[in-house]
Amino acid sequence: MITMYSPFKIHLSFRIVMAAVLAILPLILMNDALACAACGDTLSKDWGTQGVSAHPGFTADLSYSYVNQNQQRFGTGTASSPFISDFQQANGGQEVEDYTVTRTTTASLNYSSDTWGVNTFLPFVQRTHGTFGTADLTGGSYSSSSNSGIGDIRVIGRYTGFSADKTAGIIAGVKLPTGSTSGTFNDGSTLDRSLQIGTGSTDLILGGFITGVVAEYGWFAQANVQHAVATKTIDGADYRPGDAYSVNTGIRYAKFGAQFTPMLQLNAIHRQSDSGAGAGFDGLGNPITGGTLVYLAPGASVRIGGGTSVYGFVQLPVYQNVNSLQLSPRYILTLGVKQAFD
Repeated sequence: MITMYSPFKIHLSFRIVMAAVLAILPLILMNDALACAACGDTLSKDWGTQGVSAHPGFTADLSYSYVNQNQQRFGTGTASSPFISDFQQANGGQEVEDYTVTRTTTASLNYSSDTWGVNTFLPFVQRTHGTFGTADLTGGSYSSSSNSGIGDIRVIGRYTGFSADKTAGIIAGVKLPTGSTSGTFNDGSTLDRSLQIGTGSTDLILGGFITGVVAEYGWFAQANVQHAVATKTIDGADYRPGDAYSVNTGIRYAKFGAQFTPMLQLNAIHRQSDSGAGAGFDGLGNPITGGTLVYLAPGASVRIGGGTSVYGFVQLPVYQNVNSLQLSPRYILTLGVKQAFD
């Protein structure tokens, strides 16, 4: 006998699964309370919780992002193998990174009311890394690492009561030092601070946003600044991540109705270099962290019914200017599922 399932039961079951995932994820990962130190969140995934499009009540989101930093860059250009070899020798056998792959799964729970809302982000980060040591790039001095765990938790609040139509608002939040700063290379040596899962800092996040509609197009603009207000002292050393300034803007096309919505974002972030003990510098004393990155991010959202939608974005770099010699990604992939609860 074939058992038939109604759409209501399917949607109800999905909601139960989503709620269970968000409830038990902290318990599953409690013994590995580890977060992302070197990667930043430049994509706006909370557009639907801002301004006039905000859905009142609770919304759950589960997303996955993939960042493969495997392209050597110096300033605004791509670094060739001869350039890297000359750079390493000129800097007294300077260590040169080979690759860094970061996979981040983020569970978030949002609450929206008429004029205010709050969103909590819980990331789980998996990071692998390889680096050439003081030998030349074809030599045998090579180190690798593989670390994973809970990342730095963020709690972000917003308020739209300043504008009568609630199309503009302010953002204020905090990033907590819940991620591990004790990661190691596979040989047991200490991992660089900029590669740790967590920054070890408590950061204040401030910003604002505005949304609007023109014909079949919806648009938004958002600007944030993130500043470390307190840092952990580890083995007598104080490490402070650089301030981050981000500006995101985007447009979406509603001609296809609510079921399918193509979107396009422009994401820009400027990161100041890290400071304090453990901050990375090249052989000439120049910081090897910090820079300005701009991404163009096409994507789409598909509503599958019952308050459930799925989305995906590909961030493509259109401008990269990094301090000294750094790794950068050729693209960033983000996939997610969102559930609105009535």
